[in-house]
Order: sequence, then C-alpha cells, then structure tokens
Amino acid sequence: MEATYVGIHMWAQAAEKAKSVDVDKVREAMAGQTFNAPSGFVLTMDKTNHHLHKPVMIGEIQADGQFSVVWQTKEPIRAQPW
Repeated sequence: MEATYVGIHMWAQAAEKAKSVDVDKVREAMAGQTFNAPSGFVLTMDKTNHHLHKPVMIGEIQADGQFSVVWQTKEPIRAQPW
C-alpha cells in the first residue's frame, strides 16, 4: 500500500514540476524526486534508473499475523536493479 501511495504522490510532484501530464515530460521530472513516506523515511527516485532508494527491513511474523521488524537499515539504500 505504501508503494502505491508514494508512487501517486511522486507522480503528482513530477507533473507539477513538469507543468504537464505528458508522459515524457513527467518521466524526466520524476528523476531525483523525494517524498516523505508513511514509514518515516525520505524516499528518493534514482536519477538514472527510476528505482526508489528505500530502507531494507527484515521482519518476523507474529501469532496474530502482524510483523515485528527485527532488523532494518538506518537509512534508505540506493536501488540496484537486476
């Protein structure tokens, strides 16, 4: 859910920056966008590959179906597309 929320807001920011909803203009304006995500991290759209720099979290599933974060990076890490 967070990814969709962030994506919509970043698209809106880029459209405002581009002063257009033209796909090519918005794509160009998307590079380098940042957004304060609900997770508490500032996410960054990579300037070269349009992947998000995000934190890494390892969780444990609890008996009630919720997750407990047992480890996480201190800050978002640069995306490394495969």
